[in-house]
Amino acid sequence: MALAGLITAGVIFGFVVVPGVAEPGPLPAVDGTIHVDLETAVNEFPGTRALGAGVDGLEQGEIDKVWTPSNIQAMKAAGFGPISYRLRTELGVKAWHWNPRGTWSDPAAGQGYWVSSDEPREDYKASQGYRLPRRGNTIDQAKNDGYSRLTDGDPTTFWKSNPYLDSHFTGEADDLNPQWIMAAFRHAFPIDTLKFDWGTPFATEFKVQYWSGKDAHFPVDGGKWIDFPQSSHKGTGGTQTVRIAPKPMEVQYLRVALTKDSDTAPAGSTDVRDKLGFALRELSIGQTIDGRFDDHVTHLPSQEQTEMWTSSTDPWHRAGDIDKHYEHASFERLFEGGITNGQPMMVPAPALYGVPEDSAALVRYLKKRGYPVERIEIGEEPDGQLAQPEHYGALYLQMARAMKEVDPALEFGGPGYQTTLPDWVHWPDANGERSWTGRFVSYLRDRNAMEDFDFFSFEWYPFDDVCADPSAPLARHPKLLSDLLARQEKAGLPPDVPKVITEYGYSSFAGQVEVELPGAMINAETAAMFLAMGGETSYYYGLEPNWVFQEKEGKKCNSWGNLMMLQFHDNWRIRPLAAFQAARLVNEYWVQDGDGLHTVHAATSDLHNSRGEPLVTAYALRRPDGSLGVLLFNKDPDRTLKVRLMQKTDGAHEVIDEELRLDQYSAEQYSWHSTQGKGNGGHPEPNDPPAPSVISADAAGTITLPPHSISVAVTQP
Repeated sequence: MALAGLITAGVIFGFVVVPGVAEPGPLPAVDGTIHVDLETAVNEFPGTRALGAGVDGLEQGEIDKVWTPSNIQAMKAAGFGPISYRLRTELGVKAWHWNPRGTWSDPAAGQGYWVSSDEPREDYKASQGYRLPRRGNTIDQAKNDGYSRLTDGDPTTFWKSNPYLDSHFTGEADDLNPQWIMAAFRHAFPIDTLKFDWGTPFATEFKVQYWSGKDAHFPVDGGKWIDFPQSSHKGTGGTQTVRIAPKPMEVQYLRVALTKDSDTAPAGSTDVRDKLGFALRELSIGQTIDGRFDDHVTHLPSQEQTEMWTSSTDPWHRAGDIDKHYEHASFERLFEGGITNGQPMMVPAPALYGVPEDSAALVRYLKKRGYPVERIEIGEEPDGQLAQPEHYGALYLQMARAMKEVDPALEFGGPGYQTTLPDWVHWPDANGERSWTGRFVSYLRDRNAMEDFDFFSFEWYPFDDVCADPSAPLARHPKLLSDLLARQEKAGLPPDVPKVITEYGYSSFAGQVEVELPGAMINAETAAMFLAMGGETSYYYGLEPNWVFQEKEGKKCNSWGNLMMLQFHDNWRIRPLAAFQAARLVNEYWVQDGDGLHTVHAATSDLHNSRGEPLVTAYALRRPDGSLGVLLFNKDPDRTLKVRLMQKTDGAHEVIDEELRLDQYSAEQYSWHSTQGKGNGGHPEPNDPPAPSVISADAAGTITLPPHSISVAVTQP
């Protein structure tokens, strides 16, 4: 677009027409105007207490290399406030032993349901995850190196649903929100017959269905589950073959809804959980040809098996199931190492693969340690596991109530969505409702349990394509988030429930853009615009030092990167990247140090691209000392743009003609040079901090913004 096309009608030949000013005076020519409405406050927040960062699990042996005193000081130097403890085990279909000391439900055999000890002793440094030998899902959201026991070809193993979703614990009929199994073939097959090798307990009633849409994983295209012609069956236990259609039907996605169980336990069982739910050793799906069954399922103990998804998985496991590639830093390491800055930490409680007794023990442990904890996020990314909102809701309430018995003052929230655009959805319920949020909230409201829903949490990784030119994503960014939040409230999320982003970054996939200026701009803007949209707290993801790497799917652009602000290089040394300096601009330059009250004011820009999207975005706040801070982003990759700061007070629009401290970050301070995986994968040069300067009052609020830049202008108090 021509530069003239960006100049608004209010800026003419170097003069500005300002309502409420008697005579326009000569001012420097600008490309656009930033209007700060000091009469409209859109939010308030307590300084960096609203600007946090997340810490996550790592590979075996990496905790000791990452969490060194010098690295902790480097992480703290970014200026973040509180910490959110992310739970990698929840994504990897793993049980979490947050304390290596504890008890098994079957202690003699070292197996069963684990409850960590609530007695503090030594600092155990790191905690581990444990594989679930009754796993149902082929795919997970972490290392993805497990597999389903439904199609592993081993008749001695079995999948079992979570006993805490049985009527024994929920107090509701099992057929109200049935457990289910979904088979996802790579393409459609002719299907008319299923073969079950049941475990104990088994289904005594079940229904078989097929998906009518394009992709059952992301049901946004209007598809639904439809009963096969012969869909309803009685389960017999043992080996059972059922005909579901008089002739083969071409089907890619098939679901078995399990509506009633046998309520039987294996011989010698003394634990009520053994008889709750459903167990299945192997599932075969195919067609009958001349009396012979032709199985279309690939039965392998690996990712090469036919892809299976289940409504839940039994968290039962054994001591030998430990997986040390799911290390998490101990609570002692985090709190006593200083990374929490003395502020309460957002602590996780596993929902999908934990037990309520263990969550209650976790709260007791933290209280005995005296660690400040106010909020618990229950579960992480249940939507990424294809969990049903009603099933998550049932587990959420059991976890929350167990922890509330220990500490009634605790606040609970979730579900910690993974980012899926355009929305968070699930298969339609009986009323056709697809919204994950709407159905979760309805589940709680119908049970008079909204008092247990203290905050709504989600993750924000808005761009899947790390190979695309980032200019368009940068421009789209604000509208994506504002539209998403509006849809959640339309779906039923109460407006007064606090909103929390417990992870954010450019993408959930690794790419070079994340270690470049556009990735840093997305990070900084997310924190600021979330506050301007009424959000409460956000947590940056990528606090720990890390290495660049390449996604398997990313080879098309040979893109090496990562979500990180500190890069490991040359034998675990570290150096800051663009995300580090961008964080400082928000946490230390835009926001005033401490937990004083900041007031966010509406700020608008009249600079737009040809699609009407903002080319320059601005975020303004009144700081505790009375100064005005304005955070500015120039999203044009090529052009320097000159803007004028205006403020609205007492009904009049005025130029901000005060002296301004200006700190800017652009290609003059930072540029990434990729080596496409060779050596350290790349390095920044130059790699300088933001450049400070002073704009005199005579400049009449005129600021020059370099291409792809972040700027912070602050008036003197």
